[in-house]
Amino acid sequence: MKINLTTGSLAIAVAVGAIVAGTMHATPANAETKILFNRFVPPKHPFNVGMFIPWAKDVEKATNGRVKVEFTAATLAPPPKQWNMVSKGIADAAMLANIFERNRLKLQSITQIPFGASSAEKRSVALWRTQKKYFDKAGEYKGMKALGLWTVSGANFYHTKKALTSVSDLKKEKMWAIAGIPNKMMTELGSVVVSVPGVDMFNVVSKGVVDGTVTSAYTLVAFKLMPYVKHITQIPGGFNANAFTFLFSEKKWNGLSQQDKDAIASVSGERIAINAGRMVDTLDAKANELAKKNGIKFTTASPAFIAEMKAKVGFVEANWLEAAKERGIDGPAALAYFQSQLK
Repeated sequence: MKINLTTGSLAIAVAVGAIVAGTMHATPANAETKILFNRFVPPKHPFNVGMFIPWAKDVEKATNGRVKVEFTAATLAPPPKQWNMVSKGIADAAMLANIFERNRLKLQSITQIPFGASSAEKRSVALWRTQKKYFDKAGEYKGMKALGLWTVSGANFYHTKKALTSVSDLKKEKMWAIAGIPNKMMTELGSVVVSVPGVDMFNVVSKGVVDGTVTSAYTLVAFKLMPYVKHITQIPGGFNANAFTFLFSEKKWNGLSQQDKDAIASVSGERIAINAGRMVDTLDAKANELAKKNGIKFTTASPAFIAEMKAKVGFVEANWLEAAKERGIDGPAALAYFQSQLK
């Protein structure tokens, strides 16, 4: 049978074919965007329970299901390599302990200045607000999108054998402290400092590599230190507080629609600071209660002990002000603002 197509019918056939072909290859209107979040902390860690999982749910809800977050079953890179991992596109998002990028990120170490606030929520919110008001202009996150900042609670001294009540008690004591400023502070106080990532804290405590740690109360449970700690010296305002960044791939971010960017931003920023900080504070309270039930002895650092430490670690604030100046930031104004937000 012969099929004869007139010029008009041929044009219609071509047009219909083009529509069908286009339909076959078009992206569905409700297609999901997947965000791969690299997770290197244990599943029950307060950051995971208190911030990562709630954020993932918030993102899906805020975008009406257009964006979904998936978590890695195991970390795709060691803790110090999170920035490189995200920048290379191995994962889209990750938690960064800022001390691992301390040569790149200097302004956020404002949280390491001693005796500021014990509450993680207060420090976290103050840090985020100061970042937006003062630090963004320095461009420290160039090439990356910082969706949020937060801190742990102010650190105290935890020891397996004795109460630490003076600087002399710290001399030659084997203590864990995170790398960077906390390590330098404890070294200045005369301790023999061991610095490994926080997730490895259990190993150095349980094996007797160190006799004490400079950390937050929640780690007693999160890192299973409770059976080994016998004494806690609480530091009013905290000895320091480690800061963290919610890293997001700039390339991934730029690929999102403005609608989805706005939606994700609406559930990030200060909300991340509040969620993470509040969870740490809640777990701190529970850990301290459990520690008391387990017979761990509590001591509050005396004004004399605080004065001794201030005399030794005053370099932290001085060095931070110098770093702010180098980055073109009004350090005194930023520090005053940060401290006002702690209240």
